[in-house]
Amino acid sequence: MRYAVAIFTIAAIAPAQGKPKERAPRFADYPVAKLVHLRVAKPKVPKDWDDDPRLRLQDTVGHLSSRTNFAGRYHLAVVGCGSTCVWGAIVEPKSGRIVPLPSVSSWFETHDRFEAIDFRHNSRLIVLSGAREEKKGDMGRHYYVFENGRLRFLKTIKQEANFMEPNRSSGADTDTPSI
Repeated sequence: MRYAVAIFTIAAIAPAQGKPKERAPRFADYPVAKLVHLRVAKPKVPKDWDDDPRLRLQDTVGHLSSRTNFAGRYHLAVVGCGSTCVWGAIVEPKSGRIVPLPSVSSWFETHDRFEAIDFRHNSRLIVLSGAREEKKGDMGRHYYVFENGRLRFLKTIKQEANFMEPNRSSGADTDTPSI
């Protein structure tokens, strides 16, 4: 009888505790073999882009101090597009070839070190925090890995528009954002 009561109690309490937090991909899960430090060439922006995003990207990357800061040998440029909106592009430093990132926006409250586009020089992981391309119902942290010159979507962990907790992708890593 005691065992039946114990099992019933455990079964009743377990659902109340809720689901465990979903494991976020970590920067350490996607390491690079070698870090290089190169100056970045002028980005080759597609001709069909409007002037504003083209000029913003060229301004962001055009400084002499722009060097590789992502995935070992690329430059990830983060460009503002409003008060709570950013987009970005991965720039190949020698050719200037770009891989655009989706915009992320619509966050409300954030912690002191919040980065809407979070990345590291020593990792191929990118974390976008917010709603991608202003889509309704898309709020969360969106995880991508950069492989063979392309972004590959990994997963989304949904959350409200408040980003008061730091990105869990860092895990126990002590490295800081490359921005």
